Amino acid sequence: MSTESAHEDPAAEVTEPRPIVVRLGQIVVGNTLMGAAVGMLVAAGMGLLPLDVFHRAVGDRCGWTIGGAIIAVQSTLLVLNLALPVKPGIGTVSAVVIPAVVADLTLAVLPTPQVVWLRVMAMLLGGAMFAAGTALYLAAGLGALPRDGLMGAIAHRTDWSPARIRIGADVLCLLAGVLMINPAVAVANGSIGAGSVLLAIALGPSIASLVPLFTHRPHWNTRVRRET
Repeated sequence: MSTESAHEDPAAEVTEPRPIVVRLGQIVVGNTLMGAAVGMLVAAGMGLLPLDVFHRAVGDRCGWTIGGAIIAVQSTLLVLNLALPVKPGIGTVSAVVIPAVVADLTLAVLPTPQVVWLRVMAMLLGGAMFAAGTALYLAAGLGALPRDGLMGAIAHRTDWSPARIRIGADVLCLLAGVLMINPAVAVANGSIGAGSVLLAIALGPSIASLVPLFTHRPHWNTRVRRET
């Protein structure tokens, strides 16, 4: 194939990593979306993700907001990362603070929807925002979430698959959160609900499909040159 045909063929697309400024922007925007999504899901009262069930349970037991509980839990996981050791990045540290602050701010300004269809819309929008925010964060490649870093370290030291470890972590967080606040209370306050099942099924594939969109920037007009 000639260099001209390679230049004209869309299949010969060349990709380059995004600049560091763009990746830092992805971290900020992604974490902000994740925090706002958590606030919306709490306000919707139709079910949370397993880790957020645990966050909320810790907050209820300690008298903290969910943001305060996120900082406490994620900081503990970050310390465990360092002890293993797992090298954190700027994205790891930002994930401890930004989603927590934004979640509390969202709950402070967002009225609790009373009508069922508004609650459903809040749950669906929150799930979509969480998927987009997580994909932006992961695509930046500037450090894993504290939980993901810990799971990666466990996978490295055992024969368990990452999927098996993630399922185990989700089950553990869910059971611990429900037991801390009583199953009946978890259902009554909206920590556990139909949304929990939907989020558990849909978020993984959604995030996986979105990450490639935020990872590279295409350059369609890059000419391949050879020196002869």
